[in-house]
Amino acid sequence: MKQADIKYTNQRIEILDFLKEFDGHPTVDDVYEGVRQKLTRISKATVYNNLKFLAEKGLIKEVNVKGVSRFEANLVPHHHTICLECGEITDYESEELSEYAMKIAEEIDDFKIESADTNFYGICKKCMEME
Repeated sequence: MKQADIKYTNQRIEILDFLKEFDGHPTVDDVYEGVRQKLTRISKATVYNNLKFLAEKGLIKEVNVKGVSRFEANLVPHHHTICLECGEITDYESEELSEYAMKIAEEIDDFKIESADTNFYGICKKCMEME
């Protein structure tokens, strides 16, 4: 856990643990409610600031959907399917797509690409069944 050379406070450890255990892409409110189970005096502002900090340091990823930040601890290169109806985000892993995106990125001049994420937008199975 020392790769980013940052101070690991109790709050940051609890937030990281929560994200690793959470199945999905929680919002700030989700993380706050989950972490508050153990750290009852933590504020939502502390959770928000730590999530932003951890994302900046590359320890978690932030995914923005419809103007709402969601977070995840999965740092393995992957893509997302995002439902336009309910906003559900699902991880989609494709080594082929990742490699292809990076191959195309090589053609971009004057810019060094570090990674590429693709988001697929559409309607999830649950929402299609409700129509």
